[in-house]
Amino acid sequence: MNKLTKVGLTALATTLVSSASFAGEMSVSGSAALSYTGLNTNSDVNPWAMGDSIKFNGGGDLDNGMTVSVYYELDGGTYDDYNLKLGMGDAGTLSFSGASSSGSGVDKLKDIVPNAYSPVYEATDATDSGLIDASGNNQTGQWGYDVSVGSVALSASYNPRGTAQGVAGDAETGYAIVYSGLMDGLELSAGYFDDGNQAENETYGVKYSMGSVTAAYQVTSVDYEAQASTDEDATHYGVSIAVNEDLSVGLGRQEIEFDGTADDEVNSGISASYTMGSIAVGANMNTLESKGGSATAKDIEATVFNISFSF
Repeated sequence: MNKLTKVGLTALATTLVSSASFAGEMSVSGSAALSYTGLNTNSDVNPWAMGDSIKFNGGGDLDNGMTVSVYYELDGGTYDDYNLKLGMGDAGTLSFSGASSSGSGVDKLKDIVPNAYSPVYEATDATDSGLIDASGNNQTGQWGYDVSVGSVALSASYNPRGTAQGVAGDAETGYAIVYSGLMDGLELSAGYFDDGNQAENETYGVKYSMGSVTAAYQVTSVDYEAQASTDEDATHYGVSIAVNEDLSVGLGRQEIEFDGTADDEVNSGISASYTMGSIAVGANMNTLESKGGSATAKDIEATVFNISFSF
């Protein structure tokens, strides 16, 4: 989005504390957005909604050559996403997530499959199964570290007090590695996540880009410690195509096997996006079959449309 305004950090002393030689700025961005989310199982609910998000980005250079940045998102009248990052040059980036905006560790590999607008599991229901953080991943109060060494990108996250299904739990640790030195356009990735008292999760993936086409395949396992919980093994694959500089289309499929269930859950969908100057349009049609592995669950179909105007 285009910047609305820039304000010197001296006018934002209550937000960023800096020395007299600190050179930085704060930018504010927003857009007018209108969305439609239609569900075949929820016909009594008004499908139309309006966006309510404003984003603040601030930062600058320190005397020692490092950089500092801060991010806040005001969503629905609440600051629900915010983080602080310290850039240390070749030594990497150290970050702290105040709430729901880590981006480090397994967040790097939560979903590597490309799409033109949104993933195949979005909008159909509130549960995103088959992902490496499906058992939990508390980003509030989470530390992160990211560094690149040659063709290898490493990322780690740590939360001293995680969350187990909404209840304070043990420490959570996550790791991710991406290798891009094998051939042009090819990325090999692997990730591990241990949420302390819920599950140990792993993911492996491959992504390849050639010209306007990007394709990926990802395998994820969620192994719960409690026998009463259901382990998940998922495969997710898809492709996106940039038809031209304005129009992109994509399609994907995710299959999730739940231990002890009759069927596999299947998420599939197609998506498209189009930009024209400050106008962006996105749409997708997703279908959820055999939710949670149930053979009797009704198929859920979601149609999503969004138009936004940047300013």
